[in-house]
Amino acid sequence: MPYQIRYSNRAYSEYEKILDYVVENFGLEVAAKVDKLFEETIDQISLNPYLYPFSDTRKNLRRCVISPQTTLYYRFAGEFVELASFRGNKMNPKELGL
Repeated sequence: MPYQIRYSNRAYSEYEKILDYVVENFGLEVAAKVDKLFEETIDQISLNPYLYPFSDTRKNLRRCVISPQTTLYYRFAGEFVELASFRGNKMNPKELGL
């Protein structure tokens, strides 16, 4: 049985920023593929929150490399999975507010 997924405000905002960036630079078709990849990964995490290892740098967060361009950080609270951050790997951390 899958666990409920909750987005932090930060994760939701970053998700939208990444998709907006892809639409602007690569078009709607590519953005739809990226969105599908994100959703498939989130579905996997909801079924098995222990699937990905803990982050070395962000305590209490698990790290899922979705693609070479994007990493998802999340935590499992026992009853639900909270998506904490979608990190654009090639984006400047200062621009993301990290």
